[in-house]
Amino acid sequence: MYALLPLLCAAVVAASPLEQRDTVTSTVNLGNNTGSPQHLASGFIYGIPDTPNQIPDHFYTNIGFNYARAGGAQVPTPGRGWIWGLSEYKVRFASALSNYKTARKYNANFIFLIHDLWGADGTQNSTAPYPGDNGDWTSWDNYLTQFISDMKSNDAITGLSIDIWNEPDLTYFWNAPQAQYIQMWGRTYHRLRKEWPSVKLTGPAFAGQPDPTNNWWTNFLSFVASNSSVPDQYVWHMEGGGGDMEGAYGALFGMLQTYKLPVKPLNIDEYATFPEQVPAGSAWWISQLERVNAHGLRGNWLSGWELHDLMGSLVSKPNADNSNYSPTAGGYYANGDYQVYQYYNLNMTGYRVGTSPSTDLKLDTYATVGKDMVRVLTGVRITTGTWQITINDLSSVGLPSSGSLNIHTWGFPSGGHYAEVDVPNDLGWYSHTYSGNSVMFPVYQTDKSTAYAFEFYVG
Repeated sequence: MYALLPLLCAAVVAASPLEQRDTVTSTVNLGNNTGSPQHLASGFIYGIPDTPNQIPDHFYTNIGFNYARAGGAQVPTPGRGWIWGLSEYKVRFASALSNYKTARKYNANFIFLIHDLWGADGTQNSTAPYPGDNGDWTSWDNYLTQFISDMKSNDAITGLSIDIWNEPDLTYFWNAPQAQYIQMWGRTYHRLRKEWPSVKLTGPAFAGQPDPTNNWWTNFLSFVASNSSVPDQYVWHMEGGGGDMEGAYGALFGMLQTYKLPVKPLNIDEYATFPEQVPAGSAWWISQLERVNAHGLRGNWLSGWELHDLMGSLVSKPNADNSNYSPTAGGYYANGDYQVYQYYNLNMTGYRVGTSPSTDLKLDTYATVGKDMVRVLTGVRITTGTWQITINDLSSVGLPSSGSLNIHTWGFPSGGHYAEVDVPNDLGWYSHTYSGNSVMFPVYQTDKSTAYAFEFYVG
């Protein structure tokens, strides 16, 4: 969820022998090759200035930016969307088109939020209309005609996905009956599919994760099975502060079997609460998304012009945190969170390997085997304590099944959402004695925000 109003709302020592019988463990299996890295978590919703080229290229390319999502929300009045007239629609469309062009500059996919272009971005008043009110679809049909024409005339089809509606299970965005939403889905899906056979139509983009007791999910899946309007990607949001991706995907998979629906790719096109958008939380979410091969876009908890800036709280600039903020100013710098995504993209090359989180779901890991090194990115989900990492099948990367292994540790401090962090901290090397083709070492998490990476050379 992007913010509707202005927000109101460690140390690791790989440097001592392991004598930790009471900790829980995240496990890395070096013998389980899970495919090439695609930096699946390197997207964000909004966060792109409407002025082209305002944020320098390297901030996008160094994190492997690959997914954007926008629709002109919260641009200044007059720019409230279709429901306020064609001229206000055009202001939002211009914003979204600019963001689309920026995304395509970096070969990133673009998810168009047509509910925002319509005007239902959470700032609409209590009498704002919704598609199909009182059984009248005229305005919605005319809106789609205008949208389709404008996208075609601007040659804005390549790399395009469309979220048919964002978070309809929240009244912020859909304050109308559920049955009306479902009817809107079917009408819109078939209209857009006829116009654009190759454009991805995604959804349902619910705020709630898959749950067989949630009638938004069960009614939606039952309908798309009968209506031949199955989304090209199953989309939902993980911003509630609870849950885990394996559990959520397991629930979805069970419901797909119930309704005899096909398995499709996953896109969690909003993930992480604002407090989780620090290095530790980001590393945890990267690990979660990579495990189930889900694309992910960072949620955006900013509002107004900052919603259209700062890359979803990955970068900052002078005065970004005070009343002197300027939406068109430059001087961008990376924050601590950015350093995690940069390491994830630039350093974690080769092939991915299987991992599992700690049993309490607090510690998680993402790991790759490169030509030179094994790299393990580690995050604890916004808490403190002691955990451990076990790395199995060392012989699969050419190491002996017992001996001594030197492990290098990097720390990724936070400093806050607006703080400049230019490099991670080099925490040095430590030698671990091991046997049984596995090595274990502790993670001492003494703050709630620092992430870590552990590296060692392959044989």
